[in-house]
Amino acid sequence: MTVKKRFFLSLGMLIFSLSLLVITTLSWLTQLLNDSVTVEVGFVDVNIDVFFFDEATEVETLAAEVVVGPGVTKPGVYLVNIVENSSVYFFDDFRVQIQVSSNVPTYLRVKIYEQLTLTYTNLEGVITELSIINDEYMPFNFETINWYDNRLIDNYIYYMLPVQRVDALNAMILDLIDSAPIPGDFTIYSPGYSLQIAFGIEAVQASGGPLNVWGLAVPPWSTVELPASWEVE
Repeated sequence: MTVKKRFFLSLGMLIFSLSLLVITTLSWLTQLLNDSVTVEVGFVDVNIDVFFFDEATEVETLAAEVVVGPGVTKPGVYLVNIVENSSVYFFDDFRVQIQVSSNVPTYLRVKIYEQLTLTYTNLEGVITELSIINDEYMPFNFETINWYDNRLIDNYIYYMLPVQRVDALNAMILDLIDSAPIPGDFTIYSPGYSLQIAFGIEAVQASGGPLNVWGLAVPPWSTVELPASWEVE
């Protein structure tokens, strides 16, 4: 009888211990499932903003895309007036900003496509547009602080520092062209001429991006040292 009592007592203790283990495990799993973890995935996001700004009147005008025909434009190609300083699209008022919305440190570079054109109408009323070869870059007054002009080598202008957005609601704004050309650098063209301009912008994550995406182990502006943020993953 004593042995039986001990057996049932031991069995009861075992069942009680197993019950505690199951309850503890369920509580731990429930807590684990209820805990929410917010993780923000890193992304690179940059855009270019093109407009005209008249400093005399402080009026800003959206850039107009080149019109090919009725209702047809060249997407991303902007028309710059180079013959009339009274035009709201005049060369002196051309402005370019970069909007950085990346949530990780980002390097960026910009390629500029410039095309001088000459348009004329013959006696039959036929309009002809000719592309004019221009051996020199147009004299825009580019920002030089933190920008590096490498166009003679690879056609890109680089921003030399890694950048990212101010916060989730506000992009970081970088000026590329924010003022009129230096007096004397730009000469007004004859009637019929115009400038068509487009931009290509590339951005990569600072850590490993320049090497893995652009194939640049060393920044174009530094042939001696590798900046700490120009990392290789």
